Parts: sequence; C-alpha cells; structure tokens
Amino acid sequence: MKKLLYIGAMSALLLTACGEEKAEETNTAQEESDKAKEKEAEQAKKEEERKVKEAEEKALAEQKVKEEAEKKAEAEKEITVSEAKEIIEYSGMGENDKLISLTVENGEIKAVIDLAPNRFNLPPEDIAVSMYSQASDALLEEEGWNTLTIEYVDVGTVSIDISEKESNEIGMYYFPVAIITERLK
Repeated sequence: MKKLLYIGAMSALLLTACGEEKAEETNTAQEESDKAKEKEAEQAKKEEERKVKEAEEKALAEQKVKEEAEKKAEAEKEITVSEAKEIIEYSGMGENDKLISLTVENGEIKAVIDLAPNRFNLPPEDIAVSMYSQASDALLEEEGWNTLTIEYVDVGTVSIDISEKESNEIGMYYFPVAIITERLK
C-alpha cells in the first residue's frame, strides 16, 4: 500500500511537472505569436504610411505640373491688338501724334506712328526715343509679347526684344535709353 501511495504521489508530481512545462511552452508560444502579430501590425502601419506619403507626393507633383501648364498657357496668350493699341496711345504718344497702324503677330508688336511737330523745337529723334521709352515701360508690365517695333514716320524705327529688359531698384522693368537711342535707325 505504501508503494501504491508512493507511486501515486510520484505520478501526481510528474503530471504536475509536465503540466507546468506544457503551460510554459504554451505561454512562450503565445508570446511569440503576439510578437509576430505586433511586428506584422507595425509593418502594415509603415506600409500604409509609405503609401499615404507616396500618394501625397504624387498629388503635389500633379499639382505642380498643372500649375506649370497653366502658367505656360497664360504666357503663350498673346497680347491683343486692342490692348497694345490702348497702352501705346496712352503711354507712348503725344496728344497730336497719329497711330497709323498697329499689328501683333507671333509675339511682335509693330506700330507706325506719325509724330506731330512739337512746340519746343526738340529734335524728332529725341521725341521718338522718349515716346518709345514710355510705351515700352507700360508694355513691360504686360505679358504676351516678345518684341516691340515702332516706326516713327520720317524719323526711324526702334525694335527691341523683351529679353533685353533691365530692372530698376524698385523692380520695374525698362529698356535703357542708350539702347533705344542706338537702335533708332
């Protein structure tokens, strides 16, 4: 009977020890499973963040392309004859001067102006330089043209490309009087 009791006690101890070992294995397996799930969740979160960032960058790039296309379309919009005429008549002509013709083709504004005799007996060349300077200053505030060519009847013609503009200390564009004078032929 003692032997039976001894065998029963040992069996109970053995079963208890096996149960604890199995419980430890189960806990370890559960911990590993939990860690694997956390790692997967973290990777999924990083992947989602990467996709969101990628989508934002793509949207920004598309917006930039769209804005550049709009700017290009606006820059390609040629100044109209009526806009150029209004600016030249207001800024680049005297009260009695006559605008004979004005065209806008391929970004070039071409005007023919007959200067009226001036009451101060100034040389017509000086008047033409002054009038061209005033007209070009006003036109440089506008877009849609590349070259301004004005012929002053019986005086000469001045033609200057917009790329030759300069800017003053307050950021306003102009063509230097020396270039206008040099180009008057």
